[in-house]
Amino acid sequence: MTSANTSRYPNAHYLAEPDWLGIHINDDDVRVIDARFDVRVRADGSLEEVSGYADFLVEHIPGAQFVDLYKDLADPLVPVHIIGPEAFEVLMNRLGIGPHTTVVIYDDRGGAWAARLWWALRYYGHDRVKMLNGGLSAWHAAGQQLQSEVIEVTPAQFVANVQPQLRVSKEDVLTAIDAPQTPIVDALPAPYYLGGAGLYPQHRMGHIPGAFNVSTEDQIDPDTLRVKPMETLQALWQDVNITPDQTVITYCGGGIYASFAFFILALMGHEKAALYDASWMEWGADDSLPIETGKHSAQ
Repeated sequence: MTSANTSRYPNAHYLAEPDWLGIHINDDDVRVIDARFDVRVRADGSLEEVSGYADFLVEHIPGAQFVDLYKDLADPLVPVHIIGPEAFEVLMNRLGIGPHTTVVIYDDRGGAWAARLWWALRYYGHDRVKMLNGGLSAWHAAGQQLQSEVIEVTPAQFVANVQPQLRVSKEDVLTAIDAPQTPIVDALPAPYYLGGAGLYPQHRMGHIPGAFNVSTEDQIDPDTLRVKPMETLQALWQDVNITPDQTVITYCGGGIYASFAFFILALMGHEKAALYDASWMEWGADDSLPIETGKHSAQ
C-alpha cells in the first residue's frame, strides 16, 4: 500500500509512513520508540518473553529509544496489568516524551507488538502517537538509514492523565457478555479462539462467550508488514457489525494483540473501544469464569 492509500483510513494520522518519518526524524518534538519483542515456546509449552533489546543494539532507526514491553510496561506486582501512572510518567520522562511530543513507535512485526505502547500512551492521555506503517521492514524498504549508537535524550516532564474508559476489568467483561451493545473481540489467531490450541499450558482453551474473532495477524500484510487496506479491514470486521455508539472490548492472550485491535479500530474511525489488558492470562486461569469453543456467529 502506498502513502496515498493511507488517506483512505478515517484516522490516517495514527500511521506514520517511512517517508514522513525520514523528513521529521530530527524534529525536536518527535521521539521514535523501538518496541521490538517476541515470545518463544519453552519445552513444556509455556511462553518465554524475549526482549528485542539485543537487536536494537545491533541496529535501529536513528535516535530511537527502546521500550521492553514486559520489563518496562508490565506491572511488577500484577504482570497482567499495565504499570501505574507514576511508573509510566517515570518511563516517559526517561524516554524524553513530554506533553507536546509526537511519538512514533515501531517493531519488526507490523505493529502487532508496538501497539501495546500505542494503547498505553492513549490510556495515559497522550494522543500524539503514531505507528510506523510496516515498521522496521518498511523503513529498510524505503532505503532509510539505520544506526547502532544509542543516543541519550533530554528527560521530559510527562504527566499521566488516565482515561479509564479505555480499559476494562474481568467484571466489566462479565457484564458485557450479556450486553449485545458491547461487542467483545478476540484478537488471537483462530486456532486459539476456537479452542483447538492452548495459549498457556495451565489455562483452559477457548474464548470468552459471545466473542468474535478478528485476528491481528490477518490485518497485517504478510509480505510488507504494513496494515492492510481499509476495504480489507472492513471485510475482516464486518461480522462484528459495530455501530458508532458501541464500545468494543478487545482482548487476546496478554493484552498485546488486543492493543493492535484497539489501534485498528481507532484507525478505522471507531474510537469507542476498551482493552481488557489482563486478557486470557487472567480469564483462562479462573475456573469460575465462563468460556466457549467454536465460532460465534452474529445474531
